[in-house]
Amino acid sequence: MRRPACTPAFPRARFPTIFERFSSRFGGATSNPNLKAERATNYEIGGARDFGPLHAEAAAFYSHLDNVIVAFPMIYQGQSVTQSRNLGSGNYYGGEIALTAQLGRTLSLGGNYTYTHRDLDDPTNTAFQPTGVPTHKAFLWADWSPLERLHVLPSADIASDRWTVNTAGTRYYRTGSYVQANLTANYALGEGVEIGAGVRNLFDDYYVLTDGFPEPGRSFFLSFGFKY
Repeated sequence: MRRPACTPAFPRARFPTIFERFSSRFGGATSNPNLKAERATNYEIGGARDFGPLHAEAAAFYSHLDNVIVAFPMIYQGQSVTQSRNLGSGNYYGGEIALTAQLGRTLSLGGNYTYTHRDLDDPTNTAFQPTGVPTHKAFLWADWSPLERLHVLPSADIASDRWTVNTAGTRYYRTGSYVQANLTANYALGEGVEIGAGVRNLFDDYYVLTDGFPEPGRSFFLSFGFKY
């Protein structure tokens, strides 16, 4: 058993990069040399405990941010672009839990879930919504070893909808939730050599994380690993 741990308030600063200040991103953005550093004060408390074959970890977090750096959509010289800007202030808070279980010699199961709430305000745009992060996100996995050197690894990525904005910067909307199933099989040949094969997005689901950019459909891969 591990005792609960508490992280005291700790201020951090993220300074804007040269890329965020000056890059035109091949015509998709405009510069902002006056971009300020983003500052955050973070709090976190968490702990872990074993319940027989089940291992559990949980944490709660809260962050207060000032001058948050976001990619802001705008029209510049008649073209739709983004510009890195500082918002006024905001808060992030939520929690996460992770569970793993060893069910016999050949089977392990696990999963984690994260809840995130973001509250960011832009005084110049009442329609603004923080983009890119889902409120609910989970990952489930299993590791089954029917043979001594073979591991079959099914998994699933699950996420609720998230905010995005159209390329013209005129409309914020939610992308929709998704469940993405994946399957991998790895076989150890010995002496640190391992081969594998798998499929991502097993059911070929259509989903979008950012406006105008659908995520890949079903895809297959082969892998080769060597450890020394």
